[in-house]
Amino acid sequence: MHERVPSILVTVQHHPVLRQMALVAAEQGLLPVYLVGGFVRDALLEHPRTLDIDLVSTDPLSLSAALHERFGGTVVCLTERVRRVVFSQEEDRVQVDISPLRGGDIVEDLRRRDFTINALAVSLGEEPTRLFDPTGGLRDLRKRQIRVGNPQVLTEDPLRLLRSVRLAAQLEFRVDETTAHAIRHQAFRLTQVAPERLREEFFEILDCSGGGRWLAVMDQLDLLEALLPETRAMRGCLQGPPHRYDVFTHSIETVRSLDRILLALPKLLPTEAAFLIGPLQAEVEGGISRQAILRFAALLHDVGKPDTRSVEDGQIRFLGHAERGAGIVHEISTRIRLGTRASAMTTALVQEHLRPLFLRQATTLTPRARYRFWRDLGVLTPELLLLSLADIRATWGTEGRDFQSHLRFVREMFSFHRERMGASEQTGKRESVMDGHELMARMNLSPGPFVGFLLERLREEVSLGSLSTKEEALRYLKRHLDTLREAFARGESP
Repeated sequence: MHERVPSILVTVQHHPVLRQMALVAAEQGLLPVYLVGGFVRDALLEHPRTLDIDLVSTDPLSLSAALHERFGGTVVCLTERVRRVVFSQEEDRVQVDISPLRGGDIVEDLRRRDFTINALAVSLGEEPTRLFDPTGGLRDLRKRQIRVGNPQVLTEDPLRLLRSVRLAAQLEFRVDETTAHAIRHQAFRLTQVAPERLREEFFEILDCSGGGRWLAVMDQLDLLEALLPETRAMRGCLQGPPHRYDVFTHSIETVRSLDRILLALPKLLPTEAAFLIGPLQAEVEGGISRQAILRFAALLHDVGKPDTRSVEDGQIRFLGHAERGAGIVHEISTRIRLGTRASAMTTALVQEHLRPLFLRQATTLTPRARYRFWRDLGVLTPELLLLSLADIRATWGTEGRDFQSHLRFVREMFSFHRERMGASEQTGKRESVMDGHELMARMNLSPGPFVGFLLERLREEVSLGSLSTKEEALRYLKRHLDTLREAFARGESP
């Protein structure tokens, strides 16, 4: 790692944005200024660097004003003495957070930072440019480990307990054992942290490709139960065959299985993989991706089992656990301030997680049943099918006969959607048979929910190939109108 030190110094000296900042600080008499944190760390690791820059200054207010005058953009007041300057440079977005120097000098400032790999600084505008490393951050980068220089920093901001795992997950590092011991000792302090801050760190962990592995690390550090006390009842909650594990271990294994499935998508679902990977990485809201929500649901899909466990004639049962689990997940989502869309997605995945298995096990699986499955779950259907596949794999522990059977079912479900529903959704054919105004005029109906009910039934019949023209649609409605009225009155789905 030491051989990379000259590289970071050259980077700072020649990086166009950093060089201009150093010139601004020198012109305004605002030196010394130090580049700290993630930019320095990632440069030393030779990771791709975003233009999220952290500076330390003896006069952050004057420096932010000077940078704003030179680069334009906007200045945001983060705290009384911390400023953020955001501007564009050659079509790149640059974000600069400027904090005051803590302690008497940069060395004391760095000693107060969270982890040693973040306690690295480079001087700007000084000759020669220097790298400061008072806590052994270079050594820990070389060892690929997360370590606190002083355990007291965990008490000062307990969010750092969870941040240790997030950094380890993103960098593929390990948590140093002495630090792990300190984290376990302080884990209870997570309850002192604002829910929004916990949610942000937690979902960044879930967004990592090895989410199941890092949930297990959180558990080893006593952080998972501190964050989600609902998992306590899952431990030791025994299940009957074919389950091998208690509810908690099965849930962690489900996330691990999901990770394997997501990595193997091109092999498992070669036709669909290209259309699944992008949407799974897409943001739902608040920086939370669909794949992070899917892992969250996988972790909690059986959270309702402890409350519904019963033993009848020696057989363990969990009647209604999906519905109970959905209620618990909604409570958790509210507590951690999960957004409306993300909360609704997680709750729906937990509530419906058994439905693919029940559909596969049906005596007769009709095209209509397949259609209604896709229609009812909508955009969540792909995630639900993947969750069910991970659940099966975690239950059996292998990709053997039962997994292969369920994989064939999942492939058939995607194939049905692609062949029967996908094309019509893209061309608008489902909507072109008849619109609501014409339906009311031709069938002498008044506006109301029943019209929507009939339109959805027509869409279904078109997708199933039962009709394709306006004339066929009218004959269908006239022939079945009374039956459809009765179904609507009973509250049935279209």
